Amino acid sequence: MRRRDFLTATAMTAAATPFLSTLTRLFAAENNGKKILFFTRSQGFEHSPIKADADGNCLAGTTLKKLADKLGYELVVTKDGTVFDGDLSQYAAFIFYTSGNPDQEGGDGQKPMSQEGVKKFFEAIQNGTGFLGFHSSTDTWRGNSGMKIDPFYDTTPYIRMQGGEFIIHGEQQEATVDVHDDALPSLVARKPSFRLHEEWYANKNFAPDMHVLASLQTADMKNEGHNKCYDRPAFPCIWARKEKKGTVLYCAFGHKDEFWQNGKFDDLLADLMKVAVGEIEVSTEPNLTRVCPGANMLQNSWSAGLINTSD
Repeated sequence: MRRRDFLTATAMTAAATPFLSTLTRLFAAENNGKKILFFTRSQGFEHSPIKADADGNCLAGTTLKKLADKLGYELVVTKDGTVFDGDLSQYAAFIFYTSGNPDQEGGDGQKPMSQEGVKKFFEAIQNGTGFLGFHSSTDTWRGNSGMKIDPFYDTTPYIRMQGGEFIIHGEQQEATVDVHDDALPSLVARKPSFRLHEEWYANKNFAPDMHVLASLQTADMKNEGHNKCYDRPAFPCIWARKEKKGTVLYCAFGHKDEFWQNGKFDDLLADLMKVAVGEIEVSTEPNLTRVCPGANMLQNSWSAGLINTSD
């Protein structure tokens, strides 16, 4: 090829690259057809990663959108509860980073879910729409029993669906997470365990039919004073279960901005989205009593001096 022809061809290729990249993403989205609703309503405490900026964007939403784009998914981010009054059949999965009671006024001041919207939300999951909750999603539609462990069917419908309920947390600290399953490549790469600095929610009321993917190891955590909530056996921090036809997931991570910024867990976020939309299948065979036999065991003096908070 003559030098002039080579330069011309190179220039044309360079100019076409952005167009081809966009075209590739469009074809991926068209062929994939997966649409995800990321709901970030905070009727309770609003976490930093989901606070909207002047343009209406939030850190967690931006990160998930970037990953969804690479996977060929469409991600819709909203705090507006009236979205559940619309056509929910268009969504392959819901992602919740929420707190409080999304069907009530208050908190971030956004529109609450209607009672019809709440009903449609649960029906969609039971009919096969995936669900993925992050961090404070267990601080959503909680019961009123405080530190008490409740029989599974005495918890709220949402907590039964989600599979666990927030009680309180101690100070942020580094802790060990054990991996119990081989379904997610991102977790397999971190087997048998990894360390993570987080705000660790002390959850309770774990669904007996859950499949634990990873658990928080409490043995070497600070557990005195306000950290007394970690004076208990290991308990689940990533899990999956079935709500009739729908696959339900929870991941305790995501309090800190760094989790969404540094890219270290982008592979896990991508894997969890793949499971939620049905592209990766995980076991939902119950293993709670085998891998976390004391998960619901709180120490006798555990609640002494603690205040039941929701942040």
